[in-house]
Amino acid sequence: MKKNVVDRRGFVGGLMAMGCVGCTSPGLLQTDGETLRIAHCADPQFGMSWPRTPDKKPTEEGYRKDLYRLEREIEVLNGMDLDLVYFAGDMTHVAEDVTRDWPRLLKKIRHPVAVAPGNHDMGNRLTAERADRFVSVFGSEYGAFDLKGWRMIVGNSQYWRPTDETARARKYEEWVGAQLDDAKRNAGGRLILATHIPPFVALNVEPDSYENYPLAGRAARLERYIDAGAKFYLAGHTHTMLQRGWKGMAMLNAENTCMNFDERPFGFRLLTVRPDASFTWEFNAI
Repeated sequence: MKKNVVDRRGFVGGLMAMGCVGCTSPGLLQTDGETLRIAHCADPQFGMSWPRTPDKKPTEEGYRKDLYRLEREIEVLNGMDLDLVYFAGDMTHVAEDVTRDWPRLLKKIRHPVAVAPGNHDMGNRLTAERADRFVSVFGSEYGAFDLKGWRMIVGNSQYWRPTDETARARKYEEWVGAQLDDAKRNAGGRLILATHIPPFVALNVEPDSYENYPLAGRAARLERYIDAGAKFYLAGHTHTMLQRGWKGMAMLNAENTCMNFDERPFGFRLLTVRPDASFTWEFNAI
């Protein structure tokens, strides 16, 4: 059966219309096939590793350690049969560094790539300057696409936090609502959501923290996700490996290549989704 595909340059250009290298409007990435394979890579965050300065700022040595591990990860990814490589945000520890190596690294990855912005990319309080810098490298802040019969919505979870960029936040909120409505109508319950920050870490009613969505509005967002047919939620941010579920939606936080607080080894997860929506989520060391 003939596949509906585009060449890598066109694919990446399209995804860049979303804030993930390779995401535009639904339909661009449709391909024939039965099993979906996504590499779930969390927090490259160049510069997080020690040593850091006495006031905990990154050093060149720490940056180089993280960069080296990510380059090793790319080598592993390039040797795999994948439909998509998803980076769950925090591409560098310092937002200004995102233009330093990522334009080069993106060209090395042989698979389609999607990237969600993280708090270290956008700022804990999102600013237009940082958002525009991220877009200059990765193409946009958010987007949606179809892949092997699944709809994937990759979002910017920093808009759930306070920001002075109220017009951008309002535009994003409207976009998310429209995408969920469209997924409910057209995705047939085959929806994957992906951001940097997960809705919650352990309990959907847990209090506000650095690691989750604000409690105000969290329950309503979760209900909308389920109503739209979400089966997976892929995230990063926590620097711990987490696998839990909520009303049939698997919520997954993968290992990373800079620092795992739970002392997990460096690496990523391979999400393999079969035609019946059953799945495996296997660790791959680097």
